[in-house]
Amino acid sequence: MRFFRRKEIPWEVVGTKYVDPVPMYDEDEVLDVVRVSRTDTSIKFMHDIYEMSDIRRAIQTARLLLLQRIQQDRYNTLLSEGWQITVLRKGNKHRVEVTYTGRAAYISAKPKSRSAPPFLDVLEFYRRDICVM
Repeated sequence: MRFFRRKEIPWEVVGTKYVDPVPMYDEDEVLDVVRVSRTDTSIKFMHDIYEMSDIRRAIQTARLLLLQRIQQDRYNTLLSEGWQITVLRKGNKHRVEVTYTGRAAYISAKPKSRSAPPFLDVLEFYRRDICVM
């Protein structure tokens, strides 16, 4: 009996960019913090991409998934947030892996909604480096 391996093309790393976790609240904001997580919480999210805007949406989706995860642990906000993307290519297909990180906390007041992850405009500056579609 002979075994053979299919010759499958591996995923190639095209580029990677990251934003270290940064505070999401200003120093002058008064927060009634009840408790803070001892460690940062991270989530990984993989998504096929077809255009540059798909990377933005993948980062935003990863942020929403992280917010859902911290709510399971009874936290309601992220005091700091950061992300890392790795763009992969296999033939003419592209994929992005997003790692979203934040420090969870519970504050007594309703947290104000944060519509966008920090420093998304970094993606536009590196458009040629991370996305060759």
